[in-house]
Amino acid sequence: MSSEYFKNFTEHLRLREGYREEVYLDTLDKPTCGTGHLLSPEENAQYAVGDTIDTAVLDRWLEEDSEKAWNAAAQQLQDLNIEKPEFIIALGSVNFQLGTQWMNKFPSAYKALQNKDYDEAIRQVSTGSGKDGQSRWMEQTPVRVKDFIEAIDKLK
Repeated sequence: MSSEYFKNFTEHLRLREGYREEVYLDTLDKPTCGTGHLLSPEENAQYAVGDTIDTAVLDRWLEEDSEKAWNAAAQQLQDLNIEKPEFIIALGSVNFQLGTQWMNKFPSAYKALQNKDYDEAIRQVSTGSGKDGQSRWMEQTPVRVKDFIEAIDKLK
């Protein structure tokens, strides 16, 4: 996969995640800092909400987190037999936000992607037990879900 795609991916993450030098609580009340870095238990013991974190640490966290999400997305791209390399940015973003096992949260959506049933995949990530019948993911971060829906729609 080209470094240009990875550069676009990290730019997309910065745009969607934002960037904060101080530890804050995310939409699920989990301590977070930098570019959407969820603090580990060890980091929680080291840093409190409101603490300012050194830029070098934030850069390292972004590099580690984005590489982990990117590598998982690359594997999923192969598993899903999707031949549009630009889809890795969308998959990487989902892995970054929901974790590299996001498909366990949306197994029907992942299965629909495997089956190339893109309308069903879109339905699965959009609907659920959240407010007004939408997925909780859509309820919490609608822009992120819309990004993924648009990327899936381009696979048709």
